[in-house]
Amino acid sequence: MKATRGSSRGRTRDWYFWRIGLIILACSAVYYLPVLAHIVGWTSAEEILNRFHDFYGIDFFALVFFAPVVYAAYTVGITYTLAVAMLSMVLLLPYALTLEGSPSTVFRPTSFAIILSAVGAVVAMLKKSDEQGQRSTEELQCLYEIGRLVESSGSVDDFVYAVTDAIPHLMRRHGEIRVRVSVRDRVFEPPGFSESVDTASEDMIGGGGTFGRFDIQPVNSALDSGTQRHLARILAERISSGIRAIELQRSLDGYYEQLEEMVEKRTRDLEETQERLVRSERLAAVGELASGVGHEIRNPLNVIRNCVYLLKITLDGKADGEIVRTLDILDQQVDSANWIVSDLLDFTRLSPPVQSRIDLNQLVTERLSGVTVPEAVMVTTDTCRDFPEVLVDSEQVGRAIVNIISNAIQAMKNSGELMVNTGVDGNFGWIRFEDSGCGIPEEALGKIFEPLYTTKPKGIGLGLAITKRLVEQNDGSIEVESQVSRGTVFTIKLPLTERES
Repeated sequence: MKATRGSSRGRTRDWYFWRIGLIILACSAVYYLPVLAHIVGWTSAEEILNRFHDFYGIDFFALVFFAPVVYAAYTVGITYTLAVAMLSMVLLLPYALTLEGSPSTVFRPTSFAIILSAVGAVVAMLKKSDEQGQRSTEELQCLYEIGRLVESSGSVDDFVYAVTDAIPHLMRRHGEIRVRVSVRDRVFEPPGFSESVDTASEDMIGGGGTFGRFDIQPVNSALDSGTQRHLARILAERISSGIRAIELQRSLDGYYEQLEEMVEKRTRDLEETQERLVRSERLAAVGELASGVGHEIRNPLNVIRNCVYLLKITLDGKADGEIVRTLDILDQQVDSANWIVSDLLDFTRLSPPVQSRIDLNQLVTERLSGVTVPEAVMVTTDTCRDFPEVLVDSEQVGRAIVNIISNAIQAMKNSGELMVNTGVDGNFGWIRFEDSGCGIPEEALGKIFEPLYTTKPKGIGLGLAITKRLVEQNDGSIEVESQVSRGTVFTIKLPLTERES
């Protein structure tokens, strides 16, 4: 590849020299037209042509030598332009020496050569200045585009891929080029890029050290080594700053996400703490109520029960059906009142759990068998095989299981299907109760575990509150999902004991 590029540039410059030589040859032929006319004996033409060599003191034929000088200035640079001007002086000199044979005539071609040199130098410098201006503008546009790519790229890889593709298109005035970017252990290069002595390289520095390299390689381009190094330096600096900016932005995004997560976690913790505080206040209120009136209510209830009992004995066989039904209703309502008082006292006087290793599948089976299930309710179980033991208070967890099953049966209005499953999730075992009952409205889901909250016409709203406390006292948790008219799912999670090896 190197030999091809070098020979191509060499052929281009040789072609320029051939053109300059042909132009000089043509200019010499024009300049020496009077001599040619004299050689062929064309006297009248010779006289006319000689007049143009000194037309009011101006040698018009000599002006044609501006052509090769200006062409050389545009194509091969100021050094060769001066050489062409000197060659033009040499070509002018023989004819000047023939004019009147005066040695002073040497001054005319010499001064003209100086003028040619000056004109050529000015043209070459103007051309070079114009090219430098255009290249500088192109470089600024390229640097601007790299900055735009920094903003639009989502990652370092996207940015570097875009840069290696964009730079050759943005630097067309510098000729056809290829670029390669190495970032740490990754290399981004276009097809056809190969190692060459024509490649200019520049380290990309940032973060206290070198993290990559930028390479620029000319392809059929006349870029000199100084220009290549200049381009490599400014582009390497811009690309390295872009990579650092992207990496810094990604770091900031990561810190921002972590900060958001921390804030969300702290907010959740505060909300949970506030919720526990509110619950504690409610529990304290319920406790005061239970301890203050629990025994006071039970005493008159016992009196009423005793009176009903005595009336039944006294009126045995003598009372009509309406009186008997009334006494039965009184007896039932006394039982309901006693249950409410018991719930209040149980809720405020839950004893600490006495934890032991138990088989959760067996506990579920035992408690399920102790619940009266209506004939219209179908209960199915699917327990996990080889279920590891859980570390809980079997009485408290058993009571929680019974409460949820009872609620499910009530929600199905004594008709439907209840599915009870067990399984393992990480360090927790779970029990899942899924019923086909009426479901719980979405606005009520967040309140069902609150003390004294109920959606039932009967009850005071302590059943699920007690269930939640029983589960949480055993280091577990309870979750609920529900859809109105489709049913409810309660899931209890309890900690497993360590698996034995």
